[in-house]
Amino acid sequence: MQRPGRRVLALAAAVVGGIVALPPPMAAFAAESFPDLSAVVAKVAPAVVAIETIATTPEGRMYFSGSGFIIEPSGIIVTNKHVIKGADEITVDVPHFPPLKAKPIYVGERIDLALLKVAAGTPLPVVKLGNSDTVKIGDRIALIGNPLGIGESVSQGVVSALNRDIRETPYDNFIQTDAALNHGNSGGAMFNMAGQVIGITTGLYSSPGNTGSIGLGFAMPINDAHFVIDQFLKTGKVSGGWVGVDAQALTPELARAFGVTTVSGAIVTFVDAKGPAADKVRVGDIILRVGAQDASDMRAVARLIASSPSGTSLPVVLVRDGVERTVDVPVAELWNDPKRAMASMGRMREDGMVMATPGNPGMTFAEMSEAMRARFGLSPEVKGVVVTAVTPKSAAALANIAPGDVIERVRDVPVSTPHELELLLDATAHEQRHYAALLILAQKGRRWVPFPIELDH
Repeated sequence: MQRPGRRVLALAAAVVGGIVALPPPMAAFAAESFPDLSAVVAKVAPAVVAIETIATTPEGRMYFSGSGFIIEPSGIIVTNKHVIKGADEITVDVPHFPPLKAKPIYVGERIDLALLKVAAGTPLPVVKLGNSDTVKIGDRIALIGNPLGIGESVSQGVVSALNRDIRETPYDNFIQTDAALNHGNSGGAMFNMAGQVIGITTGLYSSPGNTGSIGLGFAMPINDAHFVIDQFLKTGKVSGGWVGVDAQALTPELARAFGVTTVSGAIVTFVDAKGPAADKVRVGDIILRVGAQDASDMRAVARLIASSPSGTSLPVVLVRDGVERTVDVPVAELWNDPKRAMASMGRMREDGMVMATPGNPGMTFAEMSEAMRARFGLSPEVKGVVVTAVTPKSAAALANIAPGDVIERVRDVPVSTPHELELLLDATAHEQRHYAALLILAQKGRRWVPFPIELDH
């Protein structure tokens, strides 16, 4: 994840009688900017835990390490979903306690977040959650976690950047830091100098041939997790808002192609025919704003929609046929089902849920040809890979994929041969996205299918 480089602060000083003295304003700045880190750590470290898991893999039983932090005295712990992925056993090491067995009580379906529960028999120390919306580039931070499974460790650094998109989810909003962050830190806490959690350490970039910290680490802002945590603790379930629209950022080239002068906003690429925005928004509309949010940042728009209550409406300012207009789009409820998320992790499989694998997708394919067009009544302009057969009760069947359907894209990549499609399904399974986004042309029109897929066992 991140390695803190050493920073040397050069200060102009006056020399008086051989003694170097800091002018009063600079002395005050130094005291204010560099609080006693050891005091901060002593206060919060007892609530940061090490997580050890055992998972059954094709190579046998494997041991993995991660981190977490306690948010409820009853023993509720926050961590990343990927820390406990595929775990048969989860053990939590709380400072000054014997190892405790943990069970997942919530696993995010669209966010890399999980909640664990341990029974310690006595109230546990907890962290205080801060406000990540107030974080600024240059702020000092400290990370506490379990890097490489060696035990609780502290590193410090600064906030290097905000709102980073590392292409994990449609909502990416990561805090970047130069503090040392290595494998095993995942799920741990990023603290501000007031001892408040402002982020969940989640990932790192490494250079080729290097799997450790090079000073590029990323943390999920705690406010993004707070929305989910609060809902689950209050209601035992999590739901987010949904409008059924996909869009992409407007570029100068696209603006010229659409004949508009603005270069801010996003172009609608898909509208769910059964979604809340049907008959309100059209493919090709240029969205300028959603509520008060500039639509150029589609990840911020996605977060705004997800956090909007079902039954409310959002004003959407858009340009259609060169005319700016405002439409009110209702927000519907999009459930985040932890059972499905746990099933996609290979554990706690939901009854009736079937996962495809690259080797067994539950359907057979053929390249587009005149014979295929004649067999299924496909018009000459249709391109893609033709589904020729579907296995009953397979993941493909349960996703309502049928013979004669045409798979046009996997996410944003067009496919024209079965081999291309198989490579993309295999890549999705290896990237552990759990769902491959298939754009399918069927008799009733185009639709995106979240196709559940995991690695072959």
